[in-house]
Amino acid sequence: MANQENMKIVSLSKVKGRNSLRNDIFFFSNGDQPNVSIILFCGDLQDESVIMSAHSQFGSLAEKWSYESVAKLLLDRSGSTSSVHLWIIRASRWSQNTFAFYDNFVRYTSAGAPDYSGISNVGGTSFAAWRHLDALMINAVSRVEGASIDVPCAIIGFSKGCSVMNQLIYEMGLFFDEREFIEDLQIPSRVFSLTWLDSGHNGVSHLWPTWTVPLARLRHFPSLPKLFIFATPYQLCSDRPWNFRDFNTFLRTLQTYRLPFYSDTFFKGVHWQCPSSDGTQMLPGVSIEAHFEILECFPIHLCISSNSINIL
Repeated sequence: MANQENMKIVSLSKVKGRNSLRNDIFFFSNGDQPNVSIILFCGDLQDESVIMSAHSQFGSLAEKWSYESVAKLLLDRSGSTSSVHLWIIRASRWSQNTFAFYDNFVRYTSAGAPDYSGISNVGGTSFAAWRHLDALMINAVSRVEGASIDVPCAIIGFSKGCSVMNQLIYEMGLFFDEREFIEDLQIPSRVFSLTWLDSGHNGVSHLWPTWTVPLARLRHFPSLPKLFIFATPYQLCSDRPWNFRDFNTFLRTLQTYRLPFYSDTFFKGVHWQCPSSDGTQMLPGVSIEAHFEILECFPIHLCISSNSINIL
């Protein structure tokens, strides 16, 4: 355990989830009694500072975008909330010390793209990602003094971490009315918001949630979490038009089924008007920094406030 600039840091190695699966988890807090817990799934490259800074090509990004730096940024930005507990779940596998794989939550193809085709049987069980997250958090909380499972929870995915968000919302739509999902799990009933930040991966489908069947079923969810969707031109105006396509498909699907959501697009820290018809036009000055900068400007106060339902 360490304290850095009034931020409590606890590194939890090999926290047990469902079955024999394990993930490392990093805990950060700015107070003892939490008003809200944030669960964060980060993107490619991101890791604890000592590892990320040693990357041969992108080590310089660690100063601002390592786990510790992002945790301090988000806790500082949530200052109006008196006490936040932040849990960063590390990917269970890495390729080339760069590409993150959340194998315990999502199935990936041999090429490294998320595969949601067998979602009802990932790991041999329904809603496997929620089961794993539930077990992880119960066991992680038991290892941190002052932590609690009984607080409102916001889940945020950034970049590759959004592949987990897609899995979670698909499972929520498909299985929310199963007795085991309702009665056996503790986390789902405490989640009040789900946030996508500049979702992306190296596949060409499901860059954002586009599977109509589970999204349509969310209309019947008794207490649907608030949905927040934020993006930058790094993902939407690139040589990867499928990201722009899936982003708009996601928003249209939510509108079609009248699901409450809030969406915005940002560039260089301010609102940016996303093109309405063609996301393939490159913009000058769009770099990987523009991608990470969404962490500095997305409206975190909305995403972690249980009182923001009136904006949706």
